[in-house]
This record gives sequence, structure tokens and C-alpha cells, in this order.
Amino acid sequence: MTGGSTLAGKGTQAGGKDDPLYQSPIGYAGNHGQVVLQWSEFTVTPGGPPDVALTRGGPVGYPGVHVESDVEVDPVSVSVVLPVDRGLLYGTQTLADYQLTVQDPTGRTTPHTGKLSEDGATLVFSDVDLNLPGTSVMWVAVSAGHNAPLGATSLTFTVAGKNSASTTVVVTPAYDVTPGGDPVTAERGGAPVYPGVEVRNNGSQAIPLQTITAALPADLNMQFGTPDNPDHQLTVWDANRNTTVYMGNLSDDGQVLTFSHVDLGIPDAGSRSVMWVAVSASDATPPGATRVEFSVGDRLSPSTTINVI
Repeated sequence: MTGGSTLAGKGTQAGGKDDPLYQSPIGYAGNHGQVVLQWSEFTVTPGGPPDVALTRGGPVGYPGVHVESDVEVDPVSVSVVLPVDRGLLYGTQTLADYQLTVQDPTGRTTPHTGKLSEDGATLVFSDVDLNLPGTSVMWVAVSAGHNAPLGATSLTFTVAGKNSASTTVVVTPAYDVTPGGDPVTAERGGAPVYPGVEVRNNGSQAIPLQTITAALPADLNMQFGTPDNPDHQLTVWDANRNTTVYMGNLSDDGQVLTFSHVDLGIPDAGSRSVMWVAVSASDATPPGATRVEFSVGDRLSPSTTINVI
């Protein structure tokens, strides 16, 4: 698409690079002494749907944008910027990936290697041929770190000066925590029972050691272990059916146990572990159903149901 004005006469032009309507990439074409300002008209829009789901510590996803034009467009410069303070990475922690992949209107894909900024947030690609007219799609490979905040975010693509958010990226937990097993029955003044939770790996790799807390239900006169035999242990039965015992620190009010540096024992996608504590009901505990509240990292779940009789 051409625009601006054309004046005959060598060395005379209107609508040059100082023209406020000028956009990159724009060229100048000479024809029999005339100089013509050319605009490249195209749109840049987010990729998707669907959204790109990234599991904390998991594999890469591919957010990108669509570039559409009904005219030819010269090779362009493309930059991609990660969102600030969202814990995203180009590639993964163990395998960086600085490529931009472009799928042109014919379906052919071409990789381009970018230059990473010193702060690790921006990739810049030069001379990217979109092979327009039509619609091209471009994307990069990103993953979510173990501490990435949960929820929706996006990258920013800039194609020849035109900005667009990428496909929406949704960061999901590395693992799920759910109540563990069938209900248990605790007799008032009786022996301890062992409520717990189940933890399932959602596809994360190398899940770091976690801090875990177990909190007794408030105002029910329950205890960890029994009054005569306190028990401040957490037992983890991992995906390989091995058990590991961790000693906890009891809060001043006796209601919360905290365990540090706990290996969840779920190394592979879909693997599961179970963990539990020992609790008992006193003579003053009212009958009925209750639970221990577990926190595993930043994930919360009630325990197995405890039926006090």
C-alpha cells in the first residue's frame, strides 16, 4: 500500500521519514524522478485461543502472535519481552531456547535465532521474512519457574514497531494437594489416628524441598499424638512406596506443626505421595466431623475427615 504525496522533480519529496504517519518498515521507491513513500500495512494480534498452560517447573509452551496483511511486507525486526516479575523463562532452567519460529501462510516454518538482552527479558530477531500476503504465525518457547506466580499473563511482541500481547499464558501449580484417603474415627480420650493428604505431580520437574504445616482444628481440644505421648512427626509415603519421617516444630499454642525441607517424593508427572500426622481427641472434644488443615508450599488442603465419637 502506498500513501503520502508525490512531487515531480529530482530531490524533492513530501511525507518523508519525519512524517508522523511514517512506520517501519517503510521504503522509498524511485520512478522516473519521483520519490514515493511506501507504507507496509499489516496487523499483529494475539495468538490463540486456546490459552497456553504452563505448569510451574514444567515443560515449555508456545505463546505467539498472528501477523496478517494483504500486501507484501519486507523482512522485519521482531522483539519479544517477558512479563515483569512473572517467573517465565525462554526455554527451561536446564535448556535455554532463544528461537522465534515463523509459520508462513503456506504452512512452512522457519526458525530464527535471537539475541538475548543482558537482563534476560528480551529477545531481538533481525530480518524476519513473514512471506506475506496472508496470515503468518510466530511464537517462542517459554516455561514457568518453580516460583512463578499463578494465574494469567502474556508476553509482548513487537513486529516492525507494532506491539501486541501474545497468546494468554496461564501458570498452573506444580502439584495438587487433596484430602488423603477414607475417613478415620477418633474416640474421645482414645488412641491417635492418622489424617493426611495426597500430593500429585502435575508435570513439574525437580520440585524443590517444601515447607509443610499441619494445623489442628480450632477450639476442639485435640492434640498431636496424645497427652501422654506427644507425636510431632510427619510421615511421607512417596511414589516409590518408601517412607520418610520428618520432625516438626510445634507452635507455642500447640496447634500447628511446621516441617522444613520436605521432599514430596513425586519426581514424575502423575506420580503421587501421601503424608500424615498423628492426632487424638480429648475427653473435651465435641463429637462430629473435623479435619486437620495442611499447607504444602503455597497449596492448601484439608486432611482426611476425622469423625470424633
